[in-house]
Amino acid sequence: MQKGMDYDVVVVGGGPAGSSAATTLRRRGRRVLLLEKERFPRFHIGESQLPGLNGILEQLGAEECISAERFVQKWGATFTSSDARFDQYADFALAAETPRPQTVQVPRDRFDRALLEHSRRCGAEVIEGARAEDVEFGPVAVTVSFVTTDGERRSAVVAAVVDASGRSGFLAKRFGRREVDPVLRNVAVHAQFEGVPRREGRRAGDIQMVTRPDKGWFWFIPISDTAMSVGAVIPKTVHDARPRLDAAAALAAYIAETPAAAKLMENGRRVSEGRFDADYSYIGSELAGDRWALVGDAAAFLDPIFSTGVLMAMQSGIEVGLAIDAGLQRGDLSHRCFAEFQQTLRRRYGHFRRFACGFYDPAFRDLFFSRTRRWGIYEAVLSVMAGNWKPSLVTRVRLRAFFLLVAVQRRFAIAPRVHSESWTRS
Repeated sequence: MQKGMDYDVVVVGGGPAGSSAATTLRRRGRRVLLLEKERFPRFHIGESQLPGLNGILEQLGAEECISAERFVQKWGATFTSSDARFDQYADFALAAETPRPQTVQVPRDRFDRALLEHSRRCGAEVIEGARAEDVEFGPVAVTVSFVTTDGERRSAVVAAVVDASGRSGFLAKRFGRREVDPVLRNVAVHAQFEGVPRREGRRAGDIQMVTRPDKGWFWFIPISDTAMSVGAVIPKTVHDARPRLDAAAALAAYIAETPAAAKLMENGRRVSEGRFDADYSYIGSELAGDRWALVGDAAAFLDPIFSTGVLMAMQSGIEVGLAIDAGLQRGDLSHRCFAEFQQTLRRRYGHFRRFACGFYDPAFRDLFFSRTRRWGIYEAVLSVMAGNWKPSLVTRVRLRAFFLLVAVQRRFAIAPRVHSESWTRS
């Protein structure tokens, strides 16, 4: 630890991004203070994970603590059209460059708590119920002021600060702005239910998506032996044109007007309150600077259609931890220290954004629902859905071929159309 410092790093926020940053730094011998404004466990959306998570847990040494939770196993995803005429199963075992295709569905209160406790066991000092209030940047140090739930005001002098505070954006709102995606502007409404049927056998734990003609969609995520997370993602323009309802009533209305979703929910019983979430996608104009960096939702948020949120958050936490550790070794924590981190975060965001935007393109859905196993194109698309953000050259070529076919589908309809006749094309 540098002379005159209380810690090497303060991490603001104890979700997956913050705990990943703290664990990465501790496993490299750095002294870390993690401030979390809430007390865990706490509710959070984002239950469905991707096979790419396995490598991240291995990097953090967290495989055992997550395995001990015995979360629901997930091997893939089913996509169903609103009228149930089209049904497509995405089996991660077929995905290219995916050596471990099985992942998990997680109640985020338990998952996030397990990762935070792992950070504690690794030696991070974690203070829950501590809200970061201010930060002062000096020439060689940063002073972070915070207040605990009992009203005690404290401060810590550190070499660098990581903002993992999610959408509240402790530092994100101070530096730069959030660039909201003009395409991915949606509203999510969700709740937990019991009595919702699920597939049998290995597919019992898989996520099911039901599409809507208005470019919206539903998720059905088994998060325990009995509970199902059910949510609707609706274009903001569509939602704003509807009568104002509370979250539970709005979700019920969207379900009722979508035949495939209504069929699944015939015997569903809501067991939690309904919640709204603004589902706007965004990325920060500035992701790091002298002695600071943003990770997780503080840095960027991407539409949840392919469940990339936790994976991207944790990966950014690991990468910023490595960048800070290297900067401490060199004695340079200026913005130059974070150049590769920022470039990688933007590249990963752009990679997954292309597919998130694609899913709202009718031609993309048409081809996906009528997939072919020829030329390895389908397996390449599945690899992205499994969390592969660094595809090989061969897979990149196949992905490019897929998007060329999407362009052809828009013009010539080489595959059966799914909903397309009632959509306004982007």
